[in-house]
This record gives sequence, C-alpha cells and structure tokens, in this order.
Amino acid sequence: MIYTTINYNEAGSQQPLNYKSVEIHFGKEEKKFFDTGNFVKDWWDRTKFIIQEIDNDSMFVHSSSVDHFIMDGAPYDSAYLHIVDEKAVLKYIDRSDPDYLFTQADIFEKGTEIFVAEGTQPTWEELKEICK
Repeated sequence: MIYTTINYNEAGSQQPLNYKSVEIHFGKEEKKFFDTGNFVKDWWDRTKFIIQEIDNDSMFVHSSSVDHFIMDGAPYDSAYLHIVDEKAVLKYIDRSDPDYLFTQADIFEKGTEIFVAEGTQPTWEELKEICK
C-alpha cells in the first residue's frame, strides 16, 4: 500500500497555510519526503517517483491531510494527466457545468491527479518546465 500525506501547519485566522512537504509511505517501513517547499513540484516529484519506482499493483490511499490541505484554502487546482495518442496531456474539469461530476467523470476517474497553481491551466509541457 502507498500512503500519501501532506505536512503543513493549518491556517489560523491571521496566517496562511504553511506548506512543508509531501510524504509517502511504502514497503514495510519505507518513507520518502518531497520537501522543496514548492507543493506543485513536490506533488509532481511524488507522482513521478510512484510511476517509476513503485509496483503498479500497489493500492494507493491518501491521508485526510491531502483533502484538508486543499479544503483549508491551499491555492492549488487539480489537473488530470491522460495519455492521448501516446502523448501526455493535462485535462481540467469545467466546473461551470452543473453536472460535471457526471458529464466529465472520465477526466478525474481515468486520469492521474496532479496539482497546479490556482487559476492556471498549464499544458503538460509548461508544467514540466515549472517542475524542473
């Protein structure tokens, strides 16, 4: 099982979130930290590590800190990595569609979630540059 958590200090009424790192637990007692201070890059590096280094038959779960980080106001949006005609493509949910949970389910159900800066929609190539 691969277990992902986000380490951060919760925001108070007077302070922003204090992001620290993304952490994964795998194997018997193995841990890996991604702690550049840049959440977009750390999540990218976590995803890349999992794809390249972890057995594809593993079960993936997130701690509640992943949901709470976003719900507590972290300034990031989801992008979903898809392979289209043998090329990597990022797809985004159009939340102006009131039925997006049904009409766009393939985007989030069949893609790998990656995070981008809030309000942006970089292409795959642009995100690769951002995460160098």
